Amino acid sequence: MTMTQNAAKRWSRPVLAAAGAAVFLLLAFQVPNFLSVDNLLNVVRQSSIVSLVSYGMAMVIIIKGIDLSVGGLIAFCPMVSGLMMQAGVPIFPALLAGIAAGALMGFFSGVMVEKLEVPAFITTLVVGQVATGFALMLEGGNSIGGLPEAYVFIGNGKLLGIPISDYITVFFVILSAVIMGRTSLGTHIYALGGNETVVKQQGISTAKINYFVFTFSGICAALAGLLLSAQMNTVHPSQGGNYQLDAVAACVIGGVNMAGGEGKVYMALVGSLIIGLVRNALNLLGLHPYYQNLIVGIIIIAIVAVSMFNHMKKIESSKVF
Repeated sequence: MTMTQNAAKRWSRPVLAAAGAAVFLLLAFQVPNFLSVDNLLNVVRQSSIVSLVSYGMAMVIIIKGIDLSVGGLIAFCPMVSGLMMQAGVPIFPALLAGIAAGALMGFFSGVMVEKLEVPAFITTLVVGQVATGFALMLEGGNSIGGLPEAYVFIGNGKLLGIPISDYITVFFVILSAVIMGRTSLGTHIYALGGNETVVKQQGISTAKINYFVFTFSGICAALAGLLLSAQMNTVHPSQGGNYQLDAVAACVIGGVNMAGGEGKVYMALVGSLIIGLVRNALNLLGLHPYYQNLIVGIIIIAIVAVSMFNHMKKIESSKVF
């Protein structure tokens, strides 16, 4: 790493920390009840959905991809589980079926990207549309309600005073961090995002990497959808909403480089909490969801622009003339 890169990092981190602190203080003083314990706990619980999606999304972005199927999977997978529970299937097998549906859809995306070389943007966009279509077809476009109490407890219950959803979120962020930081698979994922040609020259299977990353993203989306429906005690065929936008935002805010090869998956949790705080503040201010999406979109554009600028600076500084 060059002196220029080190200087850029030393400069950028304090600036970003100061900017984050300034925004937080502004919200704390301007938004009523923003710092109340109940409100902050509610933010953490609601952020668990985005954070789960963002772990898989971060891995996909690190290999220079994007997963636009997560919104559809958040609706489709719990619809599968919900219908099975309504039919009398025990909760555990029903949940496994929903998770398996997400894994299969994710694996299919990986196959399309690897074997047919269809860009991830196109592949996952189509898979997401197919998943949304399935969710609408399964119950004729209607919602599913009256889910088992044990299932609803997963989304709203507490263990030792801590929401069950928080335990699930923490488990998966630890799992993701171990995979990316302590295994050869994680090393290969970073390598594929950094330089695909070198990975192939070293005989590393890009197929296994793509299959795993997209499958893991599908599983994360399925879990997020199941947790969301458990929190609401209902499954709606369009409940995926803007979660894929928020997941990308969480990754970018957490420092995952959209150019690939860089980023810490566990920082997506930090990004999701920031997004949760921003959306919560906007809700408390009574701002319409349309404007909330606009603000989140502007945040993504700004951070991606800064990220790409720093990436180009690194490339320029590493050139030898």
